[in-house]
Amino acid sequence: MTPELIAILAVGIALAGLILQGHRGLGARMDRLEARIARIEAELREIRDRLSRIEGKMDFLEGYIVRRNEQPAAPAE
Repeated sequence: MTPELIAILAVGIALAGLILQGHRGLGARMDRLEARIARIEAELREIRDRLSRIEGKMDFLEGYIVRRNEQPAAPAE
């Protein structure tokens, strides 16, 4: 083998090692990102449930206030 061929192979092996190491690091970051997204989704579900309960209470209060402020019906003759 010529020195040039050995140098080319060495550079190729070094680049392959760097690429593999970069993929490993990227995979770990993606795993952490997926875990964060899952936590955010869970928090959003909780917020949506709480908001639904608040909307239900607001509907109840609105109905109560509207009925309370209605004029009484005219007496039947």
